[in-house]
Amino acid sequence: MSAKLPTISVALCTYNGGKYLSEQLQSLASQSRPIDQLVICDDASTDDTQTLLRDFAATAAVPTRIQLNPKRLGVAQNFQQAISLCHGTFIFLCDQDDRWRPDKVARLLQCFADEKIGLAFSNARIIQSDGSATGRRFWDSISFNSAQQASVKSGHAIPVLLRHAIAAGSMLAFRAKFLPLILPLPDLPRSHDIWISTLIASVAKMAPLDEDLIDYRLHDANQIGIPPAGLTGQIEMARRQIRQNAFGLSADLHQLILSRLTSLRSDWPVADETLDLLRQKIDHSRARQSLPGWPKRLGFIGAELRRGNYAKYSYGYKSVLQDLFLR
Repeated sequence: MSAKLPTISVALCTYNGGKYLSEQLQSLASQSRPIDQLVICDDASTDDTQTLLRDFAATAAVPTRIQLNPKRLGVAQNFQQAISLCHGTFIFLCDQDDRWRPDKVARLLQCFADEKIGLAFSNARIIQSDGSATGRRFWDSISFNSAQQASVKSGHAIPVLLRHAIAAGSMLAFRAKFLPLILPLPDLPRSHDIWISTLIASVAKMAPLDEDLIDYRLHDANQIGIPPAGLTGQIEMARRQIRQNAFGLSADLHQLILSRLTSLRSDWPVADETLDLLRQKIDHSRARQSLPGWPKRLGFIGAELRRGNYAKYSYGYKSVLQDLFLR
């Protein structure tokens, strides 16, 4: 008897995405390795998104299921809904405003030839809102360098993931067998891709593929976006992190990850070292959240520098400067 062929599900979440949606849908329909199931959950759009979705489903060769939410769920909960409706062997996450290269599914699927790979993710070309090139690539913009890539490939992804997010949701795919581990998703802002990648990397290997398999579009309505290229933009992003309580939210998210791994350890064995690293990440984030005033602040920063925590769990000297001068 021949082995059962894998199936591909794509989970696409939409909200008022009519401006760019048609281009993305066409790129999904044009995959060289056809998609077996496209699940689209629309989060109560008020523009022409729902009309575009119905028109696509009526004519596309891709088997499509559309779920129209009567009221907004938010990004994380909408993705949870879409993922839970997927029945493929592999699940790809998809944003409404990007473009997929025709061989995206085929190339990422090849990464899973190694049974130890639980999640694979690609690089991306960054484009302007009008689709023109910026000359930038996603991994370069987030400083995911060759040493970190080698660490992830060798099975040591957790130390890299606890420093910064590297596997954006729109660029990753994972084995559906991990659904009992990752569902339900936490209802925290900008968290679903970090949650999925960190949980799976705690119990399996990740495969980074340095190919630009999507065009990642920059525009005013981006939910997450990327670090800006210039110094002024980076300073503003650092200020925005402080305003949005980024350190507290990070601590909350990683505490939930730790709790999930601990509670499911009998089903998903995880190394003690991974749990210890998560605790250290939580402690560092909590400490940065409640940074003391001067002059005690200098003592805290000095202690965290001596422990190497700024390098391991933040952005090194940039985070030191942020805590010294922007708080």
